[in-house]
Amino acid sequence: MGPAKVLQAITSATAILATASPARGGLVVDTAPTTPQPYVLPNLKGAAVDFGGLIIRTLVPNTTSCGSLSIVGVNSGPAPLNLIHYHKEVEAFYVLKGGVQVFHNSDQGRQVQANDFVLLAPGNNHTYRPNDLDFQLSLCMAPGGIDEFFAATGVPYASSAPFNPEDQSELNVTKVLSLMPKYNIVPEPYNTINVDWVNGTTTDGLDTWHVADQTLPTDPSKPYFISSNRGPKYLQHGSGKVIAQLASGKQTNNTLSMATITMKPNKPSAQIKFNTDQALQVTEGQLHIQVGNETAQLIFGDLAFIPRGTPFRYWSTVGFTKFINWSGGQGLADSLIEQSQQWNHASWPA
Repeated sequence: MGPAKVLQAITSATAILATASPARGGLVVDTAPTTPQPYVLPNLKGAAVDFGGLIIRTLVPNTTSCGSLSIVGVNSGPAPLNLIHYHKEVEAFYVLKGGVQVFHNSDQGRQVQANDFVLLAPGNNHTYRPNDLDFQLSLCMAPGGIDEFFAATGVPYASSAPFNPEDQSELNVTKVLSLMPKYNIVPEPYNTINVDWVNGTTTDGLDTWHVADQTLPTDPSKPYFISSNRGPKYLQHGSGKVIAQLASGKQTNNTLSMATITMKPNKPSAQIKFNTDQALQVTEGQLHIQVGNETAQLIFGDLAFIPRGTPFRYWSTVGFTKFINWSGGQGLADSLIEQSQQWNHASWPA
């Protein structure tokens, strides 16, 4: 079978899966459920709103995680600088493709590209400006609720397009400002930002950003940036998994744990479960998930949500798979790190 036919077969299979309904027992849905249950949400699916030209899709609703976290997807082209603000919860960005400028406080900033990570600790002023023609990011807030803010302030978006490149819409700023306090968001319109950048970073990152390893702070009040594959990494020899830690309980006061997991082809894992909600989002390759008797295959951008206490298995059958693990506290990545050793590389040994 030629490459074109293989792609067509994969696309057709995904389309068939996407029509499944939890009522019929299928894992794959078009819109994330609003109550705790396992599901798989394909890339660019989910309830969506237009937030001043940014298309916000709800991937994990606050109600689905019982308040432990919310995850939304953001798609856009180049967009204006957002209003400077801070949150009372932990906020984390992971870029899937394209690029965005992220500024925090008055002195630091980075050009954040695919597989780069940002953690914004509570109380730290920040803003952002997408500056790529095709940009996609996943945003997680812990505890949850950010999805409800966007739903309340945005305009419903029904197109199958990732975003509208001709969008000229503007936010209803009065409405946004009036609703911010309800969702623990504090505007800081008089805060300044540092736009004196070299090679995609302010001076504090010149020696490390995209060129050297970076460490995670031990102070949970500190925001930070981790460039692709440049944070702490661990190798689980038996399975060949590489876990790149991005945030742990130390950085988030135990509200959020996050890492990427890179894996080679293998058999289904033993059945596992955690006391925290788990979300797995694929960035490369193909991931299989099994919950009960239901299985699903995930490719780029697809997300699986596993509620706390739900047994599941996961595996891959392709040459290289990488996915993000978001957890409302200690979860999958933390359990793998406990069985691993420190590692200096982005892939397993040959």
